[in-house]
Amino acid sequence: MAVAGRIVDPLARLLQVKPEAFAPNNVWALTGRRLVSNAIAAERPDIVVATSPPPSALIAAGAVAGQIPFVVDLRDLWAGSPYYDRGSRFLASAQARTLARAAAIVTVTEGCRDTLLKLHPEIASRLYVLPNGFDPRLIERRHKASPPASGRATLIHAGALYGDRTAEPLLAALKRPELRDRTRLVLLGVIDPRTAQAISRTPDVDVMVESPVEWEQAIDHVLEADIVVIINAPSTGGDMAVPTKLYEALALGRPVLALTRNGSDTARLLKRLGQDTGLASPDDPGAIALAIARLLAAPPPPPPPEALAAFDADRMAGHYAALLDELATRSSSATNSGTTVSRR
Repeated sequence: MAVAGRIVDPLARLLQVKPEAFAPNNVWALTGRRLVSNAIAAERPDIVVATSPPPSALIAAGAVAGQIPFVVDLRDLWAGSPYYDRGSRFLASAQARTLARAAAIVTVTEGCRDTLLKLHPEIASRLYVLPNGFDPRLIERRHKASPPASGRATLIHAGALYGDRTAEPLLAALKRPELRDRTRLVLLGVIDPRTAQAISRTPDVDVMVESPVEWEQAIDHVLEADIVVIINAPSTGGDMAVPTKLYEALALGRPVLALTRNGSDTARLLKRLGQDTGLASPDDPGAIALAIARLLAAPPPPPPPEALAAFDADRMAGHYAALLDELATRSSSATNSGTTVSRR
């Protein structure tokens, strides 16, 4: 996409979108329709749920769902996300056609909800916020972490870095004399070019880049760390993101270094839980260094389990199941009243 982006950027700017909006997987919006249609014919489902990203799944499923209740699940936004959108009506118009077919639209944060309603006020009665959450078994593991193997405090970022979601400012903070010999950084997952270049420029910072692993192994890595790093860059939609790994870190009782803007959904959540010691602007190495120093000196106590109960993934699954049951019941009632709807 870095190479393709430079080629298509002039056209993208005319449409007021980002080149990432034209990622190759968007072709599946057309080529995937037959696959979805065949699956519907074979399974005869009561509900069709399509998740995004990528947005192509929503478009393909919405085009062939017919009269079967169709649920749009936006884990990240497309139109309205600064990672894809420069304020054009192009993406909003394309998205509106899919949303118009949906019996329900699900998203994960208040910020996402507000953005969607600004673009599509007509969906208010069909829009639901069901946050990301954590496996409740993690609460039981929060006291089972081993102490650090060395005298350095371990910071870990688990997950991909891309676009402006980069560890470059974090590395600039860690190379400061007051932190350089007290910390080590583990980057678990794919890293972006800026981070790779920053690592090469800071050989005196203890950094380890590890390949992506299965979820269970990632949790083990997080348990072994002293501080969990969350990077929410505004340009990748970070202001309205609360990633699953943040809920997992809180469930595990790990102090969080949250590189996010003040007022973001992540910042508001951490302040509400009394976990804002490690808040810092994502592009300010000085502020990041101060946040790390605060966490090293006086990490906040883990939030009590009852404070996290609303984000228990089993509870979220129950809410989601109730929504799907309601839609299926409504569809069944329509069938009984004479409307033709495909049923299992």
